[in-house]
Amino acid sequence: MAHHRTAPLPANAAGAAPLRFGLAGFGHHGRNAVAPAMARSSGARLAAVADPSAECRAALTAEGVRAYPTVDQMLRSESLDALYVATPVEAHAEGVLAGLAAGLHVITEKPMAATVAECRAMVAAAEKAGKTLAVDFESRCIPRYRKIRRWIAEGRIGAVHAVHLDHFWDGHKTVGPLSRRRERFLNRSGCLDCGIHKIDLVRYFVGGGEWRRVQALGAWFGEKVRLAPHIAILAALDNGVLVTINASFAFNAYIPARLKDPNFNNMAIIGEKGVIVHHHSADGRSELELLSASESVTEAALPGTHAVDIAQVLDLFCDAVRQGKPLPPEIATGHDGLMAQFCMDEANRLAVEAGDSALPNPRRI
Repeated sequence: MAHHRTAPLPANAAGAAPLRFGLAGFGHHGRNAVAPAMARSSGARLAAVADPSAECRAALTAEGVRAYPTVDQMLRSESLDALYVATPVEAHAEGVLAGLAAGLHVITEKPMAATVAECRAMVAAAEKAGKTLAVDFESRCIPRYRKIRRWIAEGRIGAVHAVHLDHFWDGHKTVGPLSRRRERFLNRSGCLDCGIHKIDLVRYFVGGGEWRRVQALGAWFGEKVRLAPHIAILAALDNGVLVTINASFAFNAYIPARLKDPNFNNMAIIGEKGVIVHHHSADGRSELELLSASESVTEAALPGTHAVDIAQVLDLFCDAVRQGKPLPPEIATGHDGLMAQFCMDEANRLAVEAGDSALPNPRRI
C-alpha cells in the first residue's frame, strides 16, 4: 500500500509542519479523548477518520471531517503522515500493521493489543518499516508522575527497591451509561484495561527493566464476567524492584451512589534513602510527598485530563518523528507496550487459574 504526499504541509505557530493523522476508531475514547487532544495539539492535525458506524461517519462529515468505513479505505484515499489507532483492543494489531505497511508512523491506544504475540508482531513490523511506534500511556505526561521520575533519577531517595500502587475508580458501575463498556472491558482485558497505566508507570519511574515474575489473585464479587473486577498483583522487575498493584472496577460499582471523590489513587515508592508518597484524599485533593534524611517536600499534585495529556503525547511524538530522534521517556515505545501487556496478561491468566478468591479453592500458592 503506497503512501504519497500530494501537497506541502501547513506550518504551525512554531514554524514546523503538523503531522497529518488518520484516526482509526471514533467510539467513546476516540470521540471524547483523542479527537479533542488532536484539536489541542500543535504538532498533529486530524485529517481523516475511519469507523464502521454510519452514524459516526455522518456526524463527522457534517463537521467537515472526511470519514471512511475502514482503515484500509482511509489509507488508500488519504495523504497521511501518521495513524492513531483507537479501535477496540482486539482490532489494534490489524490497524497498526496496516498503518506501518502504508509507511506511516503509528500511535496505538492501550492495551497495545489482544495478546503478547500481537505486540511482538507490531514491534517487529515497526522495526522492519523503519517507522516510529508508540503506545498511548498518557499518564507518563502527567506533571506529578514526571516529577516522581525526575526525583528518582536525581537520586533523592536512593536506589528504589519497592513500588506500591492502588488504582480504583467507581465510574465503571454495573448500572448506568458505562455499564456495557465496563462489561466489555471485563471480558477482554479486565480491570487492568485501565490499571495497565499503573503497570507501565512502574517501569517509567525506575527507568525500565523486564518483568521477571508475576503473581496475581482476583475477586469477582459474583459477577459473570471472564476476568476479575478486582485484582491484586505481586511482581518483580529484573532490576530488583518489587512491585504490588491493586486495581479495581468493583470499587463502589454495585450501587448507584458515588463517593465524594470517585478515585482511589495512591502510591508509595520506597528507596534506600527515602520515600515518595502520592496521597489522595476523600475531598479530591492530591499531594506528593518526598521524605529523606536530607529533605522533606510536600506539594499539590494536580490531576491530568485526557485532552491535555494525550495532546502532550501527540506533540512529543511529532517532535521526535520530525527530528528523526528516539521517543523521549514520556512516550511509551512499542517495547514498553509489550512489557505492560506481558504483565497484564500474566496477571489476568493467573487470577483466572487461581479462581475467585472469595470462593473455596483447593489451589495453594
